[in-house]
Amino acid sequence: IQVEPEILAQIEADGDRGKVYTFPGVLIEYLSLNFSDPNTEVDGQRSQKDTPHPILSDPAVRQALNMSIQRDVIAERFYDEGQPPTANVLSGLESFTSPNTSWTFDPDRAGQILEEAGWILNGDVREKDGVELALTLAAPTSAVRQKEQQVIKENWEQIGVRVELLQVDSTVFFDGSPGNDQNPGHKYWDIDLSANGPTSPIPTAYLNSWYAGPNGENIAQRENDWQRDNTTRWQNDEYDALYESLLQETDVERANETLIALNDLVVENVVAIPLVQRCDAPYALSNRIRQENVAIGPRFALSFWNIANWNLADS
Repeated sequence: IQVEPEILAQIEADGDRGKVYTFPGVLIEYLSLNFSDPNTEVDGQRSQKDTPHPILSDPAVRQALNMSIQRDVIAERFYDEGQPPTANVLSGLESFTSPNTSWTFDPDRAGQILEEAGWILNGDVREKDGVELALTLAAPTSAVRQKEQQVIKENWEQIGVRVELLQVDSTVFFDGSPGNDQNPGHKYWDIDLSANGPTSPIPTAYLNSWYAGPNGENIAQRENDWQRDNTTRWQNDEYDALYESLLQETDVERANETLIALNDLVVENVVAIPLVQRCDAPYALSNRIRQENVAIGPRFALSFWNIANWNLADS
């Protein structure tokens, strides 16, 4: 479930229907940036991996966007207790949580960074070399996500960014079909908001999201029916080499060091903007079910892993 805390509290207080249960997790709510141009068509496709984004290719813009989001407001307003703001795409396990990163909300400094990079205010919106600092921010439909979008839009407008919000029906947004051009695989927008996270202590599948591979073969493109994991179109030789070494690593401590290094590259290059370390699977449980038989864990297991033991409270 993804519902605002006060609404959940009202439902719980409304009678004897049930309760909401949460536990600390590794799921990350984050923004995924597009390093390719979604508005230029090349060989019949937009967001072509070798066509740089005219705005987000500028590190100063990415740094300013990262610095001007009120993560604490998003975490407190839209997520329940135990779901803190975060600077990391890997968080929740001490073994892979980086000690090297932090987040800050400093719109004044963000504006200064843009000014120094040549993005000058023209009215309320910045421009550079005739290019307006205008971005589209897409998200799947849900009451929480649309409110998150609004907070981010207001934050970015404060530093001179024009923001257009896009809402895509969740069943469409998460449909990876090649013919669906409204999903993150096609990424026919500038930035999208969703959640993802590790499913194991050495999360190679999750970190594959930022691995480009030889000749960019892991980047979602028309040539592979947009079925590859790297939807950002980011290509970084250092990240790729580290990731490939992780796949061969047999020492757990060295693997954890590599995980932190991979996280740091994603964060430092602002390939993704982590927002909130969410609960893995907050769930609502009817009072008709005997709670003590609905065991939480083990870590990375589904919340109904022991469903064979569930029974009614009055049985």
